[in-house]
Amino acid sequence: MTGKEAVVLAIDIGGTSLKGALVDGTGAIRGEQAVILEGRTGEAALACLENLGASLMAMAASGGLRPLAAGVIAPGVDEASGRVLFAANLGWRDLALRDRMAGHLGLPVATGHDVRTAGLAENLLGGTDNRRDFAYVMIGTGIAAALLCNGAIVSGARNMGGEFGHMPVIADGEPCGCGQLGCLEAYASAAAIARRYRTRGGAAGRSARDIALTQAEDPLAGAVWRDAIRALSLGLATVTVLLDPGAIVLGGGLAEAGTLLLDPLREALASRLTWRSPPPLRASRLGLSAGRTGAAILAFRLAGQSACIEAWDRGSSRGEPSGGA
Repeated sequence: MTGKEAVVLAIDIGGTSLKGALVDGTGAIRGEQAVILEGRTGEAALACLENLGASLMAMAASGGLRPLAAGVIAPGVDEASGRVLFAANLGWRDLALRDRMAGHLGLPVATGHDVRTAGLAENLLGGTDNRRDFAYVMIGTGIAAALLCNGAIVSGARNMGGEFGHMPVIADGEPCGCGQLGCLEAYASAAAIARRYRTRGGAAGRSARDIALTQAEDPLAGAVWRDAIRALSLGLATVTVLLDPGAIVLGGGLAEAGTLLLDPLREALASRLTWRSPPPLRASRLGLSAGRTGAAILAFRLAGQSACIEAWDRGSSRGEPSGGA
């Protein structure tokens, strides 16, 4: 690798947006771009992804940078095959993501499950003290978890482990996009909070963060927010008694609500664990960059450049790569 002239593409596929960056060996962002999907799913969403990849390659060429590899992360990915098994919010099922993107970019491509990859980055760079047992829960358009047990990520027999959002928490509850009833994601994802507020008569266009900020003076917002906290506490209590994590870290857009989320959730979780203390609960220190950072880690590892990751800035307030070009 020739210093900062070599970069990787890091692409984080979310349920409502795509985020891509060029990352050099020091962890600095040499260029970035985001795309709002605006409800596009299936092949339309895949076309947006391919256009983003092409834009990043053009950005690298115009800046005199040499792409080594790409890291592409998405919901529902089987890391072994590089296929998206199922991603409800994107309308993807059994999609050969790694092969499609490698052919499109002309680069080696590493694919990863979005939340497991973000959890990897949080554990390496986010200040978890390299705990061998912790849970990273991402709450955004959907909900999923990266579960680290005895130093290993739990992926399961079919590489479908960590689908925390599809844990049924309310018996015969509201329908979820996956087809089940009463899933955690149907109550506590950012999309569900906004939807439940709107369908109960609240103002259209309000985000989950808006609802959190106005819960004290808006009774409907307060009720929807309390439902989300209740559902999350039920799910986290189950994870706690099953796996005994040393810490629970919350990431994704909803975690940006800070104490509005963390304080009532800590209290609710503790109330459900009467015979033991709850694990420490905190927001991700990498914040919304955790997925992108993890994608860059996968790409550098694929390119045989793992050593550079050890030098990334661990001294910043959020523990993330250094940022600007």
